[in-house]
Amino acid sequence: MKSLAEPFNMNAEPLTGRVFNIQRFSLHDGPGIRSVVFLKGCQMSCIWCANPEGLRQDNDVLWRTSSCQHCGACVDACQNGIHQWSNKRHVIDPSMSCDGCRLCEDACPSQALKIVGRQMSADEVHQEVVKDVAYYQLSGGGVTLSGGEVMLQPDFAVQVLQNLRREGIHTAVETAGFAPWSAVDKVSTVADLVLYDLKLADDTLHQRFTGVSNIRILRNLEKLLTLNTPVRLRIPVIPGVNDSSHEINNMLQLISNLTAEKTSFQGIDLLPYHAYGVQKYSLLGRDYPASTIIRKGTESNGATFLQIAKDRGISATLSTSLVG
Repeated sequence: MKSLAEPFNMNAEPLTGRVFNIQRFSLHDGPGIRSVVFLKGCQMSCIWCANPEGLRQDNDVLWRTSSCQHCGACVDACQNGIHQWSNKRHVIDPSMSCDGCRLCEDACPSQALKIVGRQMSADEVHQEVVKDVAYYQLSGGGVTLSGGEVMLQPDFAVQVLQNLRREGIHTAVETAGFAPWSAVDKVSTVADLVLYDLKLADDTLHQRFTGVSNIRILRNLEKLLTLNTPVRLRIPVIPGVNDSSHEINNMLQLISNLTAEKTSFQGIDLLPYHAYGVQKYSLLGRDYPASTIIRKGTESNGATFLQIAKDRGISATLSTSLVG
């Protein structure tokens, strides 16, 4: 394990970060049994995103309309005007900001509401994830920071990682790399493993399907591969987006060029597309962006991707992890 760059300061001001979920007993986000801490906020807008509740840095309100009794309890409880009446029915005003008080969630008799997002200190995150330290030790697992985008909260991420590493807990970060290099460098150097997401090799398509250019992402990856931190690439295989033979070969050629003779490169995880996130968009009152591209029941061409990678001599596995 690498030594920490900075000593622990007992008098340091506690940092807080925006977290939207802590998932226990994960098997697909690094080695062994892991807890995954999902940080809120992302600069990208991938049309297939499985965690739309993690895109905004503000709190989100998940509303299960099929369970709503339109009783008005949430309208009375909310101090910010998010929950309102319209034609004697409960509606949510998306223009209003949620402060996370959770009074509406507590007041709802049918549990139709859930507030996503909370401000947590690094110590609070630490106390939560160390509950499963025995599983980490037995399985060679640990804790992974994911998102959203971890690099939007680099100082908070560093403090969480440092706290864990002092106890010998394996740490990993998952990032799409669309951030200033200073943030990527700061976080990656205190992690034991970086899971780096690549979506598309073609920049025009990358902008079309993720909302941003991949130029910064690839530049950051090139720099990252020169560090000592092990890097494992993760590619979501999305039908109709990046699973054609042409796009697969473009991606693998790019990876071959970037990773040649880089000892930090640990291989590729191919993440097959799934539609588990579709319901979340409905709960958020949003349309699923990929519905016009990906037809219901369509499966991604992960097996072909895997075979082409192996033919090129690139270490790859077909994962069952959830793409996002």
